[in-house]
Amino acid sequence: MILKALSQDLESDGGDRVEVVIYGSRRVLELEDAFLAKNWEGYRSPLRRDSVVVEEVTPEIKWSRRPAGESDERGARIQRAALNRAMEAAKSGDIDAIITAPWNKALFAKIGEPVEGHTEVLTRYFDAPEVVMMLAGPRLRVSLVTTHIALAQVAGALRAQAIKKAIQVTARSLRESFGLEQPTIAVCGLNPHAGEGGHMGREEIELIEPTLAEVARSRELEGVRLVGPLPADTLFAKFSGGRQPFDAVVCLYHDQGLIPLKLLHFGESANITLGLPVIRTSVDHGTAYDIAGKGIADEGSMRFALKMALMMARRRPKMARN
Repeated sequence: MILKALSQDLESDGGDRVEVVIYGSRRVLELEDAFLAKNWEGYRSPLRRDSVVVEEVTPEIKWSRRPAGESDERGARIQRAALNRAMEAAKSGDIDAIITAPWNKALFAKIGEPVEGHTEVLTRYFDAPEVVMMLAGPRLRVSLVTTHIALAQVAGALRAQAIKKAIQVTARSLRESFGLEQPTIAVCGLNPHAGEGGHMGREEIELIEPTLAEVARSRELEGVRLVGPLPADTLFAKFSGGRQPFDAVVCLYHDQGLIPLKLLHFGESANITLGLPVIRTSVDHGTAYDIAGKGIADEGSMRFALKMALMMARRRPKMARN
């Protein structure tokens, strides 16, 4: 997927040359490159361009054949080592952004490490207390108050502070990374019809509405138009027909935001970690081991994540640098 995404040259909007550093196993990349050259019509090897640099992260690990979809502990070691090197490079200013491919969290149990995602590792490494997950496509951007928890736990997990953080970090990022000085942000309700006056749940009345009123009065949101809580079904219907009524939507749980996002933009959206001192984007999908090694993985989301990181990097001077 990485090689397919880089098969076409990347350029910034200004036409500047872009250098890409791939942290990983050179041998694995070379084996994959040879497979794609043979089996994918029109493939242009990015490994033969001087604008693509491969940084070997595990020279001690040897590969005699091309691994494909295998639950191999060597894969876990490479994944973790690659992220560590990328974080170090971003922290020192050697690279402008981190773009991550999906990884298999369960693999880390094989090497005695915590089963966790990129976001948790990045948050801990950069000591970033206010991190928010955003999925962004060409029109719809959704930020999440809660992420990977069971639906049955969502209502009990909602806290005023978490809702405030999601709104404030989203507003800050829309200004700093997307160039929107006076963004409009919608906030979803939790219950059907946003509770319908308390008849379908009281979270809107007792928690969400007071929180929105409080955060709207903060100086940080001066100039931001904050709308909600709105029923999620009619809120997202407003994006039909090519419309973009809001610059971002703050959603209270995972599927509330990701289902409409992926309906509109699957394969053309990026996962962005807001609140880090560095730029981090990723794809909008998982590892898909069932199709690994077949050369049929869609590189669209990786391509979009790369372009999103380039767009954000152009505004890098406005962002805090660690």
